[in-house]
Amino acid sequence: MSESSASISVIKEETIKFTAPTHPQQLLTQIPGVAVNVTNGEGHTMGIRQKIGTDPVYLYLEDGIPIRATGFFNHNALYEVNIPQADGVEVLKGIGSALYGSDAIGGTVNILTNMPTNQSGAGFSAEAGSYGWYRLLGDINSGQKEFGALRADVNVSHTDGWRESTAYDRLSTNLRWDYAPSGDTVLKTILGYTKIDQQTGANSALTPTEYENTPTVNARPVAYRQVDALRLSTNIDHYIGENELVSITPYFRNNQMDLNGSYNFSTSPAGDPRIEKSDVTSLGVLAKWRKDFPKALRARVIVGFDYDYSPGKRTEDAISFAAPGCSVPGTVVSSQKFNCYTVGPRIYDYDVTYQSASPYLHTEFSPVEKLRVTAGLRYDSLSYDMTNNLTAGDLVNGTKHYWQNASGSQSFSKVNPKLGLNYALTPLTHIYASYKQGFRAPSEGNLFRAGHDTTLERGQTKANDLLQLKPIKADQYEVGLRGDVRGWNYDLTGYSLKKQDDILSQREALNQITISTNNGSTKHQGVELGGRYRVYRTMAMGPCI
Repeated sequence: MSESSASISVIKEETIKFTAPTHPQQLLTQIPGVAVNVTNGEGHTMGIRQKIGTDPVYLYLEDGIPIRATGFFNHNALYEVNIPQADGVEVLKGIGSALYGSDAIGGTVNILTNMPTNQSGAGFSAEAGSYGWYRLLGDINSGQKEFGALRADVNVSHTDGWRESTAYDRLSTNLRWDYAPSGDTVLKTILGYTKIDQQTGANSALTPTEYENTPTVNARPVAYRQVDALRLSTNIDHYIGENELVSITPYFRNNQMDLNGSYNFSTSPAGDPRIEKSDVTSLGVLAKWRKDFPKALRARVIVGFDYDYSPGKRTEDAISFAAPGCSVPGTVVSSQKFNCYTVGPRIYDYDVTYQSASPYLHTEFSPVEKLRVTAGLRYDSLSYDMTNNLTAGDLVNGTKHYWQNASGSQSFSKVNPKLGLNYALTPLTHIYASYKQGFRAPSEGNLFRAGHDTTLERGQTKANDLLQLKPIKADQYEVGLRGDVRGWNYDLTGYSLKKQDDILSQREALNQITISTNNGSTKHQGVELGGRYRVYRTMAMGPCI
């Protein structure tokens, strides 16, 4: 990694075990420039070279495979992975689109699964704490056998929550099988499943009186989020001699979510309380050919192709708090309470298929001994096709108009280059600089879920305007210095990242309705300094500022 021209931080398994994170925030914020905010349960918002928020400008991977399809981004996606039992975490800060494609603008987070051990055995740990918290972690290894090696991990977690109606349950299982049918071919199969059931009213606001006297009160006890995430992949690496590799990774995913988001709770005409359900199934493949030329400029060439086919479905049912007792108005000593609801009409019901096909080229070479040059180019072609299962036209719920297009389609294409230089000042000290382009395509929700407006005409205009959204484009310049001084590993980085055609949500002053537009540009600049020092031989501390 010393010859890399990118800002990459790695958290190793020993640090994960030492931290024993109950939330991604406790682990990832050990990395300079990475900010993670706790929402509900293990829910999170991220800030890497951006403001902390829910913007889909981050790419989340497990062993290099996207956790979710680009078109169905979820800012909470890290809770779908079993982080406490991971082998490590890699974080590429800044743009990574030339290698990974859409969404990799602010950063790319790759969770590494734990490989099976050569010897058979099992491990188990249990912990418990206040507010009904407990967690059980277990693993079992078959050891190296004729059929390869198998490892299973299980994570069972529960909390009642310190506030009323904020319980959380998790079940995560990982199964990994490593098998080498010959000396030239290695297979790695990973099956991962996570089920989450949580009450999500923890962000319920408090009045000053409640904060002082009854801070555990929850004004949104009916909020919930239920998640099922299944991933299956097989990585096939075939070595052709010492310097050539062909790698193919087919994968399958299914992501389901049932959500009654507390952030939607409102009795005002501008509010949009609803129950949202989504179900996305993905079939894809990551393929690459890698060739090393050790005698010719120490060159390496990688040619790859990624394909993703992800049909999905979204339904939304409006809910109302108008029934007696469901909404209790606030007073000077109590915030508004939402205790129950009634389900109203279906306001969205559509099928949408996302597809992407992306060839790319990556090369590294050294024109002189101390200089390492990295260059790459990726072409992304992405498309959406939507079919509405509701009647086209104006759907009215009270004073709210939800315009329904019978169908819709959109496609995007983008070429993203990168260029990096790394120079060895000494064997342990390197200076580097890079330029990268990136992009982020609008998601299916950006394109096909317009929300409501006050009239038929405004609702129709709003829905059609969303179909005109363009991808965010980004440019990043980065310079850095990394090295080792008396056991201290350090990495100093300065960056400037500019986004154009940024997709922003803005609320109209006249009727308080939220709309999304490509609105201007934003610029993000900063300096990051990280260091690591081995305090004693058996344990390494994580990165710190």
